[in-house]
Amino acid sequence: MAENLLFVTLHDVHPMNRKKIEKQRETLAAWGVEKVGLLIIPFYHHKKSIVEDPSFCSWISSCASLGDETIVHGFYHDRMDRTDKLSELFWTRIYTQQEAEFLGIEKKVAFRRLVEAKKMFMSLRWSTRGFIAPGWLFDASLLEWLPEVGYAYTVAIDRIILFENPSTSSIFSFSHCWSNRSAWRRAASIVWNSWLKRGNILSKKRYVRVGLHPEDSDYPAIWKQVEKSIKDFLELGMHPETYGSLVKS
Repeated sequence: MAENLLFVTLHDVHPMNRKKIEKQRETLAAWGVEKVGLLIIPFYHHKKSIVEDPSFCSWISSCASLGDETIVHGFYHDRMDRTDKLSELFWTRIYTQQEAEFLGIEKKVAFRRLVEAKKMFMSLRWSTRGFIAPGWLFDASLLEWLPEVGYAYTVAIDRIILFENPSTSSIFSFSHCWSNRSAWRRAASIVWNSWLKRGNILSKKRYVRVGLHPEDSDYPAIWKQVEKSIKDFLELGMHPETYGSLVKS
């Protein structure tokens, strides 16, 4: 395995976003990103299960056959019928728009969704090593539940977490990502990612992470920065990989 790795992930993959995701995947391939992580939502916003769309599933399978990794990304991705605690309001109302599905979730509900997602992926012959919570938001208890259900790793915004029996280890690497919901968020994101990229290059970071959302490519300033960043990392000799390659089994 190459020493310096670039992990590019496409978030919020589901049938309703397929057109944008497919175009982003083609663009990344043209830039030289040979493989990515596909963060797939099994039942987006309680509207449509992925198994209801055979064409979508077939496309994902073809991506996986070429090296992409399928990763469970929540189950519904939303917080329907949930009452937020005061301590959760910032994360559920400002940081996200009621998307933090696994923040403050009950164990029984979490287990049911984690198991159901894994069964769904297995029925499609997709990888089930990774689980990534929507918004990277979860409570510490999730780190105990995931290996019990059979997941081998997860990630937070600042680290990759590997469940290596009998211990858990972390690789610290803050993910590039862009917030595109408003003009000020987009402007702040460009400044933040410029600063983060500079730090990654100066510190010769071995593992660099880039997380992309479907709407990122709608904004030329953001997409231009994404392109420049990824091409610069590749020119520095970083090798595109998926998180699953870090799992020792």
